[in-house]
Amino acid sequence: MTHKFFTAAKCLSLMLCCVLLTVFSQGSREGAANGIKLSLNVLVPSLFPFMAVTNLFAQTGLCQRLGRPLNKTTKKLFGLSGAAAPVILMSLIGGYPVGAGGIAQLRRQNALSDAEAEQASLFAVCAGPGFVISFVGAGLYGSSDIGFIIFAAQVMSVLLTAPLARLFRRKGGYCSNKELLTPFLPFSRALVSSVYSAAKSMLIICAFVLIFSAFSGMMFQMLPGSVFVTSASAMLEVSSGVVNLTQGYPIEAVAFLIGFGGLCVHFQIFAALGEVRVSKNLFFLFRIIQGLLTAALTHAGLRLLPRKAAVFSTSHVDSAAIFGGSVLSGAVLIGVTICFLASVKQAIKKQ
Repeated sequence: MTHKFFTAAKCLSLMLCCVLLTVFSQGSREGAANGIKLSLNVLVPSLFPFMAVTNLFAQTGLCQRLGRPLNKTTKKLFGLSGAAAPVILMSLIGGYPVGAGGIAQLRRQNALSDAEAEQASLFAVCAGPGFVISFVGAGLYGSSDIGFIIFAAQVMSVLLTAPLARLFRRKGGYCSNKELLTPFLPFSRALVSSVYSAAKSMLIICAFVLIFSAFSGMMFQMLPGSVFVTSASAMLEVSSGVVNLTQGYPIEAVAFLIGFGGLCVHFQIFAALGEVRVSKNLFFLFRIIQGLLTAALTHAGLRLLPRKAAVFSTSHVDSAAIFGGSVLSGAVLIGVTICFLASVKQAIKKQ
């Protein structure tokens, strides 16, 4: 009986979404257009290079080689094998899904155990400096110092939640790396495979941003100017959410959202993790804790390093104006990427 009830509720919810998207089509179109702008001008330039490099580190065996001298230190600090050290570093400077992609790659190679991969996925989540310092700080607040304070607070929150993740680790030892499930590739083949995987992941990430931005636009058309809609849309998608929260909300609220990530980022991370299983409830709890820590540390940083009043300006800045480019050039880039994916896929099959 319960199963039938939930099935009927899901069907009704999907039907309601279709009706709302039809009735408030203008808002959803505008939201989707904003999602395309954010994807092309913010996400692709900041995430794609780091995702490709992280995959390259793992597929060429550099994570294992660089991690050997750091094995004892990484185990003491994070409770993980040394191979995870480069991935943790890349997650701090790359962006939200970068760490998840590296963790999944190391797990496929048996460089991390199931328990290690699940533990790392709980805390190795961080917005990159390009997004926080350049987009949020310099672009939205007019000062890179504000972005640096938020970014430093978020990095500290990641390091503080790492020991907490060890407490929730299920039983499982460390991988010895003696038997790799996936062999290391020569640099040329690893480069092709890494770029292909990163491009495929970027398409998935942009698709999530597009659909969540469309729903946010629909919500703003339904209830324009509503504080509830502004808050709810921010919790859905972080890129457009930080833009909306700078319009009259305190910086600590923006810091919380960056630490939390938003549901869109959560789905991106789940997609990047692939076969790595992680408790959704536990993952969501860690995102809330990381958001609260980021907000609290940002508040402390602002008190210690007070900025000029002009920094707290809430003027709206178009993301496209910050990063340059155009929708047309971005569309061409997507077309070239799709062609590249198709050609590389054929090349990999032939090999």
